[in-house]
Amino acid sequence: MIRSLARTYQQFGVQLIVDQATLGKVGIDELSDDELIALHRDLDRARECIRDDVSFEDAGLIRHSFD
Repeated sequence: MIRSLARTYQQFGVQLIVDQATLGKVGIDELSDDELIALHRDLDRARECIRDDVSFEDAGLIRHSFD
């Protein structure tokens, strides 16, 4: 589902959200169950942002620190 959402909405920059979640990992296959759930939730929120014309940054989906 995550890969499908990333492909479907790639023109809107959704891949950045996936990249944030997988920073330091080979890919989404290395995410824990909790991390996958959080990423899926973020991608659902990103879809809402696209629909409502809200930037990902305004919605808090873009992190400026990877602590």
